[in-house]
Formats: sequence, C-alpha cells, structure tokens
Amino acid sequence: MAPAVRRKKRKDEIQVSVGPFRSLADYKECEDIQREVWSMHDIDVVPAPLLVEAGRSGGILLGATSSLGDLVGFVFSLAGFVAGRPVQHSFMVAVRAAYRNFDVGYKLKTAERREALKRGMECITSSFNPMQPAEAYFALGKLGQRADAYEENFHGETTRLPDRGLPTDRVLTRWDLEDAATVRRLEQGPPRRDLRRELKAATVINQLVEAAPGLLNSTPVKLNCTAERFLFEVPYNLQEIKNRDLGVALEWQGRMRQVFRHYFRKHYAAVDFWVCETDGQLRSFYVLERRKD
Repeated sequence: MAPAVRRKKRKDEIQVSVGPFRSLADYKECEDIQREVWSMHDIDVVPAPLLVEAGRSGGILLGATSSLGDLVGFVFSLAGFVAGRPVQHSFMVAVRAAYRNFDVGYKLKTAERREALKRGMECITSSFNPMQPAEAYFALGKLGQRADAYEENFHGETTRLPDRGLPTDRVLTRWDLEDAATVRRLEQGPPRRDLRRELKAATVINQLVEAAPGLLNSTPVKLNCTAERFLFEVPYNLQEIKNRDLGVALEWQGRMRQVFRHYFRKHYAAVDFWVCETDGQLRSFYVLERRKD
C-alpha cells in the first residue's frame, strides 16, 4: 500500500502547542532552527549538548510543536543572578519562517514567563538589537518589558545575518513578571493609537527626512529634553536601509547610541515601542519615560 499523502493544511487549521522538549532530537533540531532564522555559521550556533546542560542546570528550554508533530520554534533562557537575586536571562527565542504569523514567539515567551513564576522568579532579563524595530516592538510593545541600559558591540563580531556589517549593539531589558503594567499589557495587548492625536500631545526629539525614496535619515536629536515622556522616531524599515546603504545604517546606530546612553544616564527608561500606519506608511517610535525610582 502506498503511503498516505499528507495534505497541506490551511493557516486557520494549524495549531501550535508549547511544552518541554520531548527527546534529544528536539535539542538537535534547535541547531537547524538557529541556522534558518539567523542564517548564521556553525561557529555561532548554540549546540545541542550545551542546550542539554543548560536545561539541567536551571535554564528554561521550551519547544513549540505543530499539529504535524514538528518542532517549529523554541525559547532558551539561562539561570543567573542580578544584584544578588536569582533571575532567568532569556537568550534565544526562534521561530521557523513558515510559522511567524501564528504568534508562536509570543506563546513561547508567555510560557517561559509561567515557568519562571513557577520557579519563584520575579524577573526575566534579556536584550534586543535596537536596529531591529520588529524586535523592539516585540520586547517593549507586546511583552511590556522595560530597558534602561545600552551596551555597544555586546556580542562582538558574529555571523548572524541581522548583525553583519554593524557592531552588535544591544538594549538590555528587564521583564518584571508580576508588575501590574506587564500583566495589563499581556492581557489587553498593545493599545490601538490615533497617531495624529498622539503626536499633537507628545514631545518628539527628532524628525525623519528622506535622503532617497525609501531611505530615511534623521534631523539632529534633541539631547536637552526634560519631559516626563518623549518619543524617538526611527524608520520601521531599518533592516532594508542597512541592506541598501550601510553608511546610513551606521549613522542610525550612532544616533541610537547617542539617545539611549544619554537619556539612560538621565534616569529615563525605554518603556514602549509604537508602530502606527499613516497614509499607507508604517511609522515607529521608541517611547522613553522618566524612571520613578
């Protein structure tokens, strides 16, 4: 008898569940997922044996499995200490390209949060590339993380595709797992915004200028802002700008360093990331707010 043909499922039929790894094969599959997601060379792939050891030593490793039984994503955090208190440091969340529109990354992160709470943790730390607006929106806008530290060339030179050609600058985040604002954001999601109305009331420290079609640069940023909250606008297509003109991308990275390092020293924190559509174009803003502490 010929084997049954597995028909392709429609998107609305595909289900993804999140749970512990099922076998050593899942750890090995994580290597392939890393290569697919970040187009990295083997030297930068976290190998299966290290993932196994990290999981046995207090790390959190959870996999996302499709209804077909395939591992399509995973989240990986390390056990650590910050200021003498135990935390989880979330090092990786990766989802295969075919499953990016199913909220798999969000499901993995919320499952990681539940597991950390079960272990008595109050906080998960992490980092993201500020030159990747989608990462900023996921961390700050969707999950409700906050950031008040910036590190230049944090990982040194890597072969990860999003980092090639630029220093590996990172914004360091803190996810207070039971904070009221965090819980509200997870329960309600990012609010819908009327950008025209918001901008009338907001302080914005820069404006975008078009250097060429689709290639946006910025006016000089204001470094003397004293508002309780202000916006820093960045192009949503920063990755495309990097691919087209590395010089403009380097200017943007320099601007990120300037803004974040300056205002973090002035006791501001990055507390949100807005993405809004106006006139058919996506606009994106980092939201910085004076810290209450």
